[in-house]
Amino acid sequence: MKQATYKEARITALGHAGFNVELVEKKVSFAFDPYDLQGEFDPVDYVFVSHPHFDHCDPASIRKLSGETTKIIAPNCCQQELADFGDAVEYIADDEKHETKAFTYWTIPAYNINKYRTPTEVFHPRELGGVGFIVEFEVPGGKNMRFYHAGDTDFTPEMAELKKVDVAFLPISGTFVMTLEEAVEAAESLEPKLAIPMHFGKLLGSSADANNFQKALQGKVPVTVLTTVDY
Repeated sequence: MKQATYKEARITALGHAGFNVELVEKKVSFAFDPYDLQGEFDPVDYVFVSHPHFDHCDPASIRKLSGETTKIIAPNCCQQELADFGDAVEYIADDEKHETKAFTYWTIPAYNINKYRTPTEVFHPRELGGVGFIVEFEVPGGKNMRFYHAGDTDFTPEMAELKKVDVAFLPISGTFVMTLEEAVEAAESLEPKLAIPMHFGKLLGSSADANNFQKALQGKVPVTVLTTVDY
């Protein structure tokens, strides 16, 4: 399945760790970490980029989703990769809450604890400055709706502290990010209203891994598998 809905949000898989989220009633759309996009796409209002690695910060794919008013939101570590976008990029260097006309957003550190490039160097050190994003919308009834895209990360103490997440996009492929078992543990801790596995299908991991994630959380956390890869 490529597309699903959560309340008034339409969520579309873009492949790997990329997703497009459209809130029809609020007339706002945003994407996370588009990578290797093929074909034509409607522009979105915002593109969130978690860190500078090629499979998350892909200028060609960002251009496919960009219109005249599209804003790109990224951590400072992406400045070199996104230099050609000029004033369209808003760089963030803190975990403070930021306001747009449509929503509030802030970042959560995304880094490795136990995934090593060398015996002493992890693939995603905290010093790199990669992030996950919380995007929060006001909804009728006083309860806000939160989307959490974790970026490339292990199950960190900062993630364990998160509460009141509606939709959580969690990496599951291991090697560079959480293993399937660690992602299940993270989902059980977060207790989102909906968990969506990511970081599988194009480079690492498979739809079978995503289905196993869903099975492991059955009766605990609702899971929807969204993918652009044929089963």
